[in-house]
Amino acid sequence: MPTQSLWLGFSELNKKLKFDRFEDESMKDKFDEMFESIPSTSPEPLLMLDDPLINDHEGKTRTLSFSQALAWGTYGMYHESSIFFDGFHSGEDRDEERPTFCVKVLFNVEKAKRDHPAYQAVLNMLADAKFHAQNLRGVAGDLVPRHYGVWCTKTENWAGVIFCSVTEWAGNTWDEVAAVRRDMSPLSILLGRTVERLHDRGIHHNRLTNSHQLHHILFRVDKTDAGSKRRCFVIDFAEAVKEPCTRNLPILPIDTELPAETGGCEDVPNLIFSLCMFEEDVEVSPSTRTYKALSFHKHYTAMHPSLDNATVMMVQRHHLFDDDPLEPDVKFRFRPDGMVVLWKDGMKDFEKLAERLTDTYLTYLVS
Repeated sequence: MPTQSLWLGFSELNKKLKFDRFEDESMKDKFDEMFESIPSTSPEPLLMLDDPLINDHEGKTRTLSFSQALAWGTYGMYHESSIFFDGFHSGEDRDEERPTFCVKVLFNVEKAKRDHPAYQAVLNMLADAKFHAQNLRGVAGDLVPRHYGVWCTKTENWAGVIFCSVTEWAGNTWDEVAAVRRDMSPLSILLGRTVERLHDRGIHHNRLTNSHQLHHILFRVDKTDAGSKRRCFVIDFAEAVKEPCTRNLPILPIDTELPAETGGCEDVPNLIFSLCMFEEDVEVSPSTRTYKALSFHKHYTAMHPSLDNATVMMVQRHHLFDDDPLEPDVKFRFRPDGMVVLWKDGMKDFEKLAERLTDTYLTYLVS
């Protein structure tokens, strides 16, 4: 249980703090349309926040006292990351329910001028929100957490100006899961496929550069009719860009050292290296699957120049990495023109499956 709780309200009535929407000039007049509404059983959402947390420079999550959290934004105090809290609706049963929200807070923002070490954190919070609004709404709740917006308020002497972003709670970090789980290889595969699906939509995170950056990846277990399902979400898109992905290897274990030729996509080789999905001191040679995958990508792309890279990667995976399929029990057929034929007998919701695999290639349904 938390040692202290902070209550955040989003209306004027009976709340300790009032938060008004912060409007970036580039978002003006469209801000309310860019984010989802905070889910609530009442017309005036009220959130209770747990102990403040922070990710240090090594990506480790640690707990702060409230006095430490309130010092954020002063020179030399916790400027490397925003403070974040697990958030709950005020009426939730804390003993049975997991958190509903992740609430990131920047205190004393008025001190974060351009030459201040906390200045970048302010820019990151706004850039992340803007990228979500412009590029990630179509995958919110699937590959990335739902984003509910950014607020700003003045608290005078308590904590100065505060910026606050609220997103869906998306689980635990890689390090937190690894601390209680021996075999992380299935989660490595899930992580890789999640990033690949973002890349199929042209979303490049650009901050997955080493193992310390895996705190940008969260895992959550959701209850389903069949039992439970492990989910993976990517967060923190402050440095992300949208452009076509040119990767030529999947984010899967390869049987050689990491090849120099990786198609100009930085996230893929960085993750293969960070997740140790390679064989050290084994050179790429014609007998290796890595060589065959690179060669297949090159020749298939040349044979079918009209296909996008997401389709080529799906074909490559089916032919050379069928031990890690995109979706279980889905059958593939490839026409001479390179187009992909997919089918699954008796599946009523097949169109959604095809869209989930990738939304960029042409799909044919065969009964």
